[in-house]
Amino acid sequence: MTSIAREDYLKAMWKLGSSNIGTLELANHLKVTPASTTKMILKLSENGLVRHKPYKGASLTEIGLKQALSVVRRHRLLETFLSKTLGLSNESLHVEAERLEHALSKDLENSIAKYLNNPVRDPHGHPIPGPNGEIFNNEDILLSECPISSTIIIRQVPDEDSEILIWLKHNGVSLGQKMYIKSKNNFDDSLVVEINNSLIEISSNMSKLVYVTIE
Repeated sequence: MTSIAREDYLKAMWKLGSSNIGTLELANHLKVTPASTTKMILKLSENGLVRHKPYKGASLTEIGLKQALSVVRRHRLLETFLSKTLGLSNESLHVEAERLEHALSKDLENSIAKYLNNPVRDPHGHPIPGPNGEIFNNEDILLSECPISSTIIIRQVPDEDSEILIWLKHNGVSLGQKMYIKSKNNFDDSLVVEINNSLIEISSNMSKLVYVTIE
């Protein structure tokens, strides 16, 4: 088991909720076979990073969670660094950070955090875990959960799909932007929102990827 593979699995499990994660769900997320996922879960369990219960799935242990958050911290610090120093577009940050996150030493991680004045959010608005795995408490909620006739502020957008990011940017859905939720389609749960005096429709799937705060 390489350190890269271990970190990829731990980070994926954290993204999927950290507990009671099914083998097929994890395999689909990582785009690997269920057989290789089962083998890796057993190895992670042997190393005290994962607890596995038949028919209930796998869960991160306290040590596994801390290691997962360490990878997330490196990734999001790198995204922030690449954005602020090289001006890379938000659509390309995730891929570049994925390539670098496993090679980042602790000393360089600390130097980057200090250089950036210890940011708490990355360029996509995602919380950056602290050096000990702590994440600041926030009131961000999914756009899909917001009531009709509410004014909201965009706080987080997804980072992995460049096409989604381009669509959001093209339609004015950016961090810090205010939106007014006018209506919801009862058939498919899509939302009609007003941004800068323009109306756009946001699909149900898209509204489950964007986090906001209600003003």
